[in-house]
Amino acid sequence: MRRKDFGVVFDVDGLLVDSEPLQARAINGVMARHGIHLGDEEFNELVGTTTRDNFVLLKARYGLPESVDELLSAKAVLYLELVRTDLQACDGAVDLVRALHGMGVPLAVASSSPRRDVHLSLEVVGLADCFLHVVTAEDVAHPKPAPDLYLEAVSRLGLAPGQCVAFEDSGAGVQSATSAGLTCYAVPHRYTRDHDFSAAAAVLGSLRDVRPGDFAEA
Repeated sequence: MRRKDFGVVFDVDGLLVDSEPLQARAINGVMARHGIHLGDEEFNELVGTTTRDNFVLLKARYGLPESVDELLSAKAVLYLELVRTDLQACDGAVDLVRALHGMGVPLAVASSSPRRDVHLSLEVVGLADCFLHVVTAEDVAHPKPAPDLYLEAVSRLGLAPGQCVAFEDSGAGVQSATSAGLTCYAVPHRYTRDHDFSAAAAVLGSLRDVRPGDFAEA
């Protein structure tokens, strides 16, 4: 498959940028106002879905008095400040994306996060210029684990799902990509290592394990 017939779609949070610890800090910053702290196990179940869905669950579970929109606004303020000051790229992410971009491989993002968060994250780690298309939660009716984000991303690239490879860090992300028809490689981290990755083509230690030429010339 020639490069012009091949694309790669990346998740962002926990895959390109090490944002999950920052997400946890921001959510816990909101929850701390009610004397609540979420440990790793409870935060694990939130990874891979939208922040709105996270707070719908947490509001119901803990009887939080604020509306979901109020909780989202409070978390956004905390999270965006952490992104500006503390965000780092994941191991191998910058090298891989830059290498594929330099080879002329069309790249897209498929993220369940808000558009503002995704664009800021990519800017902070210096990858914003590498992606032809950035598809986020605002662009589809149903976020991950539904296939909508990946179907929209490959459509914008002008490719079929079978012509694209995806990289994901969560079980919900792998389900989204594979149900859309993409081959998906999983790169788990601290919060997702116990997720179901049985549908992934392979489970990798980090993006540094990927050889760009293998995919560009696949």
